[in-house]
Formats: sequence, C-alpha cells, structure tokens
Amino acid sequence: MISIILCSYNGNERIGASLFAISRLAMPSGKRVELVFIDSNSDKPMVDLVIESWNSLGTPFGLKTDIVTSPGKVAALQLGFQKASGEFLIVVDDDNELFSDYLIHGVSYLEKFPSVGILGGQGILPDGIKIPTWFSKYAYHFACGPQNDKDGNVQPTRNVVYGAGMWVRKSVYIKAIDNGFQFIFDFHGSNQSVDQFTNGGEDGELCWAIRFQGYEIHYLNSLKFTHRISLMKFENSYLNLLIERTSKSTLIGTIYYRVNQINSRKVNQFWIKELLYIVVHYLQNIKIQKSYFTNELNRNLSNIKLLLRLRYKYDDLFNQLLSFKYKSSQ
Repeated sequence: MISIILCSYNGNERIGASLFAISRLAMPSGKRVELVFIDSNSDKPMVDLVIESWNSLGTPFGLKTDIVTSPGKVAALQLGFQKASGEFLIVVDDDNELFSDYLIHGVSYLEKFPSVGILGGQGILPDGIKIPTWFSKYAYHFACGPQNDKDGNVQPTRNVVYGAGMWVRKSVYIKAIDNGFQFIFDFHGSNQSVDQFTNGGEDGELCWAIRFQGYEIHYLNSLKFTHRISLMKFENSYLNLLIERTSKSTLIGTIYYRVNQINSRKVNQFWIKELLYIVVHYLQNIKIQKSYFTNELNRNLSNIKLLLRLRYKYDDLFNQLLSFKYKSSQ
C-alpha cells in the first residue's frame, strides 16, 4: 500500500492545487493508495476544508485526517507516519503538485531496489516565474532542481535528499524508531529543545536515520513535481533569512556526519573541536575578498553563534546519536 502524507500549516489558500494533483495520480497496478492529511496546528483549522475538497474531487481513494497540536514539521510528520497504513510513504507539502506518474515511477523503483530506504525526486518551478540571479545557487534549499547528475545513490554528491516529494519505506523508519531514533529537535523535550535554535532539517535527519539502518538514499530524475513557491521568497531580503535557517540545519547535518565518521561509543567536549573546525573554515574564507563568498561567511558566523549557544547540549546530542548508530549496526 502507498500512503501519501500531506502536511500543512495555514495552507488554506494553497492546498487546493495540491489535492487536485493528488486526485489525478495514475494508480500503480495492484496497489492500494491512501491520503493522510495532517493539520500542523493551523490558525484556521483545515481538516473540514480538506475533507470537503477531497469529496468534491470524487474521493479517488481513502482519506485520513488529524491535527497535531505541537508546532513544527517534525510533529506533523511523526503523526502522519504513525497513521499511515502503507509500506511506501510519500511526503508532500501543501505547495507541491505531483506529476501524474509519480506513484508509478516511485513504487516501481523501490520494488526493483529493496536496498533503497529513501527516494527523492525533483521540484520544478511553474512556468513564467521571474527568479533572482542567486536562486540557482540555493535551489536545493527550496526543494527545487535535480538532486544528482544521474539516477541512483546520491553519494558521493550528497548524503541526503530534500523532504518534498520524498519516498520512505515505513518498515525501515519503524526499525530506526525501535533502535532509538529521535529527531534532534525532540531529544530534550519542549522546554529545552534545540528546535528554538533551528528551522528545518528534519528531512536530512530522516535520511541519516535510514542510512544508519543500512539502507541507501537514492534520487530518481523521473519523479517530478511542481513547486509553487511563494513569490515573497524570491525577494532579495529573503536570502539572508534563508542563509540563517540553512546554516542552522547544516549544523544539525554536520552532527550526523561526524557521528557517521566516528567509531567511538562516547565523546567529551567534542563541541570545542567542532567550533575549531568552523573557525578555521571561517578564517580560510575571510581571506577571499570576492563578494561571492559573503554568504558563506555569514553562514560560518551563524554556525559559530549557534554552536556556542548549544555548547552545553552538543555532547549530549552527539552521544545519543552515537548510541543510536551503534544499536542500529547490531
């Protein structure tokens, strides 16, 4: 069975196009499909709107709905994964419109390659959008563009794929949970969560968790969806905000990368070593006077500030991930 997990926060004006695209998906032979909608604590509840819209589209297949009271994408995803009945899960945002052959290409690939735990696709901007010159450099952070130069394992190009349009094997996700996986956002509970310092990055965490279970992360170029990004995100003023956000999620990814490279069962004061890595990288870049590197310098500075704020939590997070990796390898 295939479960399409659609999460939305205040997406009342956007979600209609996403639902319409889902309703027009071609069905893989012999596979049942369901739609799982999670309202991520919207200011104006969306469940009734989604049910009404889905009924108006002819109810192509079953619909489950729920509301999560905790803010953020992580809580919505966790509830969606919990409610999903399928082995093959697809994560869809409320501004994504899946191409009609998305299910057919995805399930065929996953059945052909059982070692693949997560499969990513390609977000495409609508025609006629005027985009800034800097967009191509940051397209990945907008869940747009190819994620590899060919189909298959994304390594060594990258370690993760973006969450929009992502396929996940539920059995592998459950295996990761059983082995102790928790999103970094949730390690210390709501009062002390790292989430107050971060925005995004749950897709990368999920990829690393699946990788630690011994599965691969792949990309398939034929998996395409239209990504209707808000026009305000193309404004130059948004770039600085994006850099700040991605620098924070990049640091989260760095923790997983370091954990993956280390054979030790426990570390102490590792945050100091990480700080030195970042400072050295910053000093190397600061010598370069080209404006091209200004954004990278800002990213380094944001990482330094974040690491200093996390210094009392960093080793604890690191050691919990080491424990999770070790248990997953047994």
